[in-house]
Parts: sequence; structure tokens; C-alpha cells
Amino acid sequence: MVTRAIEAIETAFVRVAQRKMLSILLAGLLPVIARAFLLPILPIPRPAIQDEFSYLLAADTFAHGRLANPTPALPEHFETLQELIRPVYASKYPPLPGLVMAAGQKFTGQPWIGVWLSMGLFCAVLCWALQGWLPAVWALAGSLVAVLHIGMVSYWTESYWGGTLTAIGGALLVGAIPRLIERPRISALLTYAAGLAVLANTRPFEGFVFALACSGWLIFRSRNRKQIVLAMALLLAPVAAGMAYYNARLTGHVLELPYVAHDRQYALLEPVLWDTHVRPQPVYATAALRDFWQADLREKQKAHRQFLGAHIWDLLLVVRFFIGLPLAMCVLLVARPLWRDPAARFALILGAVAYLGPALDTRVWPHYAAAETVLVYILAACALRALRNAWDGLDGAYLMWGALAVFLVPTALGLLSPSNRYLIGSENFLTDAKHSTVEERLEKLPGRQLVLVSYGPKHDLYEELVYNRADIDASKVIWARSLGPSADRALIRRYPDRQVWSLYENGGVTLTCP
Repeated sequence: MVTRAIEAIETAFVRVAQRKMLSILLAGLLPVIARAFLLPILPIPRPAIQDEFSYLLAADTFAHGRLANPTPALPEHFETLQELIRPVYASKYPPLPGLVMAAGQKFTGQPWIGVWLSMGLFCAVLCWALQGWLPAVWALAGSLVAVLHIGMVSYWTESYWGGTLTAIGGALLVGAIPRLIERPRISALLTYAAGLAVLANTRPFEGFVFALACSGWLIFRSRNRKQIVLAMALLLAPVAAGMAYYNARLTGHVLELPYVAHDRQYALLEPVLWDTHVRPQPVYATAALRDFWQADLREKQKAHRQFLGAHIWDLLLVVRFFIGLPLAMCVLLVARPLWRDPAARFALILGAVAYLGPALDTRVWPHYAAAETVLVYILAACALRALRNAWDGLDGAYLMWGALAVFLVPTALGLLSPSNRYLIGSENFLTDAKHSTVEERLEKLPGRQLVLVSYGPKHDLYEELVYNRADIDASKVIWARSLGPSADRALIRRYPDRQVWSLYENGGVTLTCP
């Protein structure tokens, strides 16, 4: 009975996989449809992490047709974490995630729609990429592992700071490589150039290292090196010009990225292992900002002292996020046959070289290594194939399906768990989402509101509340730092038509109308 069921499932799976376009569509639609069905129990997520508000500022800015916003009047009241306030008011992060969320905001009113649809696009591109390296059946198998483990519910779908777009860029590069080696068609060249552009505008540093590794492999293996390099230069010239213009608008310098300008203004230590020089402390607008950046300094110095242990822990976190530890153990069990597999060997070598990019950061979160996502699922698919071919006949089928069961059971049981949906922060911290909760309440009130925020000794440094939309003056609710009676009166005079609120956060929120 079990034998016939396995044979029937495998036969049907092979028939679907052999229709490559159908497989790509299936991989892309499954996570989108599954997450849509989960909306009644997992509604559209509310931002809570400081980085999310910065990305949402970029989305709101782009949705209003601007690259940046002018520095607001009395800027010290609006200075906050992970955003530029000078020379312009803008997100410090690369623009592509903001552009995708801006499309969601512009056409549906919800930036998260861009996040949701981009995960479907990633899974479709992943299937296409795997088809370039593996037989169609194993390409679909690897894609479905991704759909089940990160595609339907993960912090990449449940937040506004995931790595989905970077993963798309990595998949475009890796999928184009075998097609360019076989024959450098214009479609493959355009795909490779698109992957480079995506990486440059999502994770510039780690993406650059990954692009170097991929390009080195491509040039080494291709017989059309000069034509490929020339075509890449021509295709990427307008992308480089656009990035230079964006940098100039935000930082005043064509080669200075916004996050570099931000760190130069606020950070006491660069987030990279090779730089241990502590900068002189700038004058921060408030004690909360000063305390945050001093804590940031201590965390980076700790990572420098304990870099080996920290990076081993981070690598385990990355592996757990992408495929889970049970399937990772299966990969280790078939390490020898994997090394003899050309596709798996490519993924292992390229992954080891490209991981130097994120490993040079003081800490490594999964979205730092997002460009390598495609390599992880090549390995996963090759591991399943190695298990299936370990013995002739049904023994190999039982072994592979047993491994899939070990993968599927904890994946299914943990699908909706907080540890799967959130990368950092407690469940209460993220579900309460104090900024969003208070703003939703104030948005329902008549008239326009001004919230003056102050913090007590129990304030969580990572739970910043002062975040605003792109057009601060036109917002229904304005969030501002309370800087003392005199400074606050000047701010209130600037917004005389607003109801003023005092918000005191000390572990909990106290909102009063003075």
C-alpha cells in the first residue's frame, strides 16, 4: 500500500516537473496563495523593529514621487534611528525594497503587498534558477522545500526588513550562469545584469562579494569572456548612473551610499570586523539616542572579541532559517556523494567563497546572506537526490521520503510559531508594536495629532517610537521627541492646529493629553 502510494506520488510529481513553465508558476503561486489563506489568523503585519520603519519611510517617500524629503523644521525633535535627517530626511537603506513596497502602497494602500508578492516572485525565480543546474524534477523539489520553509511564513514575509529581493538577485545570477556558459544569449545577459542591479540596490557590500564570486566562476568557465564582460558593462552603465544620482540626492556625493553617510554621523564603530577604530562621540539630540549608539558600540566590540563563537552561532541561525537543522543533518550525511555532484560542488565552493561577504560583518543575520539562498536550495535538492539514489529501488525512495518527513513535520508544527515569524524581539514586543498600536488609536480621532515622546529607565533601547511618514507636516499623527518645556513649546507653536499628547514609555505606554 505504502509502496504504491509512493510510486503514484512520484509519478505525478515527475509529470508536473517535466513541464518547466508549469513548475515555475506552481512554485511562485503556492506561497502567495497560502499566505493569502492565512490572513484571517495572520493579518498584515505591523512594523515594530526600527529598520522596518526606515524601509517604510523609503516606501512612503517613493510613493509620493520623491527620492528624498527636505529636512524638517526643528529637526532635533524628529531625529531617530536608522534614518537620515540631514542633509535630507530619508531612509538610510538601499532603494529597491522601498520601491517595491511603494508600488504596494501606491496601488493597494498597503506596502506589505510588495513584500507578499516579492516572495512569490522569488520562489518562481528560484525554480527557474534550479532548472539551469538540475533535472526538472529535482529543481521543483528544491523549490518546494523553499516554499514550505520560508515562502509561506517566515520573518521575510512577516516583516518589512527581510531578504527576499536580495535572494531574487542571487537566484538571477546563479540561474543565468549555466545558460551563459552554454550560449551567451541576450536574455541570459539581461537576466545576469538584472541580478547584479538587484544586489547593488539591496545589499551592496555582501552583494558585491557574491557578484564577484559568480562573475569569477562565469568568466573562468565561459569561452566568450570578452563579449560577456563588454555586454555587462553596457547593460549596467545606466544602473550605475541611476545609483550615483540617488546617492547625490541623499548624501551630496555620487559615491557615498546613504547608510555610509548615516553611520558616519551616528555610529561610534563601523559594523565590520576589520575596523576597530572608535570614533569620537557626536552630539546626540537626546540621551536615548546616545544610549542606543553606546550600546551598539558595546555589542560590536563584544562581537570583535568573540567573533569565532558569534559567527558559528550566526551560521547555525542562517542554516536553521533556510532549511532547518534536520534537513541540514541530511545534507551532512550525504556529504561525500554531494562533493561528486557537479551542481552541489558548485554550490558548496561558491557558497564558501561568497560567505566571506557577510562573515566580515560583526554579526550575520539571514538577510545578510540572502544572495546565497539559491545555493542552499541547490544543496538541499542535491541531498534529496543523493538519498533517493543511495540504493536501487524502493530503499532509496524510503530513505528520501523519510528525510522529507523529518523536514516536513517540524516545519509544519513551527509554521505559525513566533520563533518562525520573528527574527528578534519577544512575541509581546512584536505583537504589541507600540508605535503602530498608538498610531492606529490616534488615527481614528477627529482632527490632527502631535505626540511628544519621552522615555523612562525601563525603556528598551531597540523599541524606538519616534517615526514619521515622508511628509511630516501633512501627516495626521506627528511623532516628536520631547526635549524639555522650552523646546516643546516652540514645536507646539509650529503646529498650532494639532491636539498635543504626551507619551511616556517605561516598559509600558502612558498616553496623556496635558
